[in-house]
Amino acid sequence: MSIGKVPGLDDFLNAMNSLEMGHISEGTGEDKSAMGDAGGGAIVATGGTTAAVSARDRAIANLPSPKVMQKQLEMHIREEVKKLRKQAHHIAKLREPGSAYHLSKLYARMRQFNTLLSGLFDAGADVIRRFFIRVFIDRQPIL
Repeated sequence: MSIGKVPGLDDFLNAMNSLEMGHISEGTGEDKSAMGDAGGGAIVATGGTTAAVSARDRAIANLPSPKVMQKQLEMHIREEVKKLRKQAHHIAKLREPGSAYHLSKLYARMRQFNTLLSGLFDAGADVIRRFFIRVFIDRQPIL
């Protein structure tokens, strides 16, 4: 299956590309660089010049192999689906007004996760790398 056949994956990749290219604003326009190095970065001196290396850059430089990243992403998605199943079971027991709507939304989200998981197996190394960075290094939600 090609990446184009997975619904939502193209939108996700486009959003990731726009984030990497700096097209989407970060929410706050405040420059925090003068406030010290709160991001955990280190100053590296190389031949008289100094360059700040952030923790994110170090983590990206030390990424595991694509197979390991794929396995970690698979485990993370399966955990999310497991949590959603528990929530669905709990909502099904409540039998309150509106619970069918919430249950339907949870099942739709589970289907999205399962579609993403099946697309992950056919995805290339670059897609897996970007998705891994988004989930584990940047700590952004999957969907």
